Amino acid sequence: MSNISKVLAVILIVVCIGSALMDFRKPAKLVEEMKKLKVPAERLPLLGAIKILGAAGIAIGFQRVRLGELAGAGLCLYFAVATLTHTRVKDTVKDTAPAFILFVMSVLYVLTSVAK
Repeated sequence: MSNISKVLAVILIVVCIGSALMDFRKPAKLVEEMKKLKVPAERLPLLGAIKILGAAGIAIGFQRVRLGELAGAGLCLYFAVATLTHTRVKDTVKDTAPAFILFVMSVLYVLTSVAK
């Protein structure tokens, strides 16, 4: 695992856990954002769980690289869908950017993990 991959891994772990905690708390602003995206607020705990699993998989990936790569691929898919969800409702660039940036970071994590 390269140093770049390790840095990306730590960033993804921290961001996913922080975001998941917000999903579990369901603050009013987040619930309103989900309404705008046409995502039922009842799905927030599931979305949070997916992020926690992705973060855990990447953390385990420090010891078991292949598991980290799989978790990274899962986060690529998750953040790709999140980006598409924002674009589907014609969300602003400002509101779409975090999902897109995390998608790119997930892709870079996977690519730098598999590169030998």
